[in-house]
Amino acid sequence: MRYIAILLFVVLMIKCRQKDNIANTDYGVDYPTPYNFQVPQGFPQPYFSSDNPLTNEGVDLGKRLYSDAILSSNGLSCSSCHRRSKSFSSPYYITPTGDKISIPPHINLVFNPDYNWNGSITKLELLPMGDFEPQFFNTNADTLFYRLSHHPLYPQLFFKAFGITNFYTLSYEELKMTICKALVQYIRTMVSANSKLDRYQLKGGALTQEEHDGMYVFFSERGDCFHCHGYPLFSDNLYHNNGLNNQFIGQDAGRNLITHAASDLGMFSTPTLRNIELTAPYMHDGRYTTLEEVVEFYNSGVKFSRTIDPIMTKPGKESGLQLTAYEKLSLVAFLKTLTDTSFISAK
Repeated sequence: MRYIAILLFVVLMIKCRQKDNIANTDYGVDYPTPYNFQVPQGFPQPYFSSDNPLTNEGVDLGKRLYSDAILSSNGLSCSSCHRRSKSFSSPYYITPTGDKISIPPHINLVFNPDYNWNGSITKLELLPMGDFEPQFFNTNADTLFYRLSHHPLYPQLFFKAFGITNFYTLSYEELKMTICKALVQYIRTMVSANSKLDRYQLKGGALTQEEHDGMYVFFSERGDCFHCHGYPLFSDNLYHNNGLNNQFIGQDAGRNLITHAASDLGMFSTPTLRNIELTAPYMHDGRYTTLEEVVEFYNSGVKFSRTIDPIMTKPGKESGLQLTAYEKLSLVAFLKTLTDTSFISAK
């Protein structure tokens, strides 16, 4: 009996101490603390949310949740699909209708005005909401509340980030949105700006002759890549029909599925080329598995339609870019200078 009494006393003291840790912390004064976001040299101003400002506590919470299967009932986490080794992307997702969709990387999203290939989401906080659904996390609402409230760290972390003292005072939708806010705070800090090309541009680094020749192809009318993929984001964050298809069935309709405008048929958001070496397969449906295939598509495989981007039909380019074998090789070499190994190795 003495041992049982001692054990009960210890448990009671631990629980009291946990409560005291929250009770003795003055939310709004001690927490949360502003996160010092540094805009890389030459980058545009980021898109922040007035109702979800970056804080150290929110970013820390989001980073933990990103890799934690506690959000799911099937053992998955955000990092299960957004793999660090692939610049936080995944090869593709098969929709319930059988469509294959390439999953874009979580990289420099803080500079994007909208999200997904067709711009279906205009607020980053809404991007993770679909992950709770059966086809991804298959989250169980009841067990989610229980797991979070009985976790040794999360009650304190949610309090510090958002002032939440009792998960059960929230509705399921409110809890999911709070989780999304934390995840998105972390995602907004996932910035890549230290590739070989960045070091060449800003710090006096060097490129090989082949990489330098490929850079000329990229940034000149010879390759015409820079119009949509300019430095530093390597995306203009606009929508283009780049000639992948001349018939637009299902997801191939692109932006038209959102706007229903005939002029948007076949248009997709310009993907960033940063870390493109790591994010195969390519295009919205993952149809190309190598950068060589992508370059050859632009060189000789463009399909013409009424909404094709004028860049693709410039005089002299009606039959493709007509790059030489060396120019194609050097262009691929240049694209690989956009790889930022420090981004995927950062903890």
